[in-house]
Amino acid sequence: MLSRIRRLREYLRIAGVASISRRYFVINSFDGAMTMLGILLGASATGPVDPKFVIGAGLGASFAMGVSGLSGAYLTEQAERARRLRGLKRAMLSDLRRSIHVKAASVASVWAALVDGFSPAIAAAVPMIPYALALFGIVPGWSAFPASILLILAILFILGAFLGKISRENMLAAGLRMLAVGICTAVVLMVLGSFGVR
Repeated sequence: MLSRIRRLREYLRIAGVASISRRYFVINSFDGAMTMLGILLGASATGPVDPKFVIGAGLGASFAMGVSGLSGAYLTEQAERARRLRGLKRAMLSDLRRSIHVKAASVASVWAALVDGFSPAIAAAVPMIPYALALFGIVPGWSAFPASILLILAILFILGAFLGKISRENMLAAGLRMLAVGICTAVVLMVLGSFGVR
């Protein structure tokens, strides 16, 4: 098991996929969280929302983003890696089919697809937890909406702090910047929702 993990890390290092994975993770997690923010605020503009609706819409969005991320990232990375391998083959004037570079490129495509697919799906699924708890009567129905919004804002702050860590900036300031984006978006959605109700 440990040897497989070491081999995987070596393939990812050779493929140089670490920075790409970080970008995919942050961008797509942000997309997932913001999509759920839009669903929650858009639905709540008309009044109290049935937990079943939120869970259904959230699962649909989560699944769609996951499939889109998995397939899109895999096909994109596979095409990019194939192009690089052709260039490497021409430069080295040798057959690379059995080389570690081919294996690394294949692993990198799958890894990027998994990160790209699962990050938005998870970020969209987490805010649905309070609605699932409300559906089963574990928490009061009225508490699901504020709890979900708080979870979304927490996800945005964590993503911002993660970016701050990567860029070696102040993690608190970076987290607050990302949080501000979410709050501003929420305010705009609530204003638009109020006009829509009228």
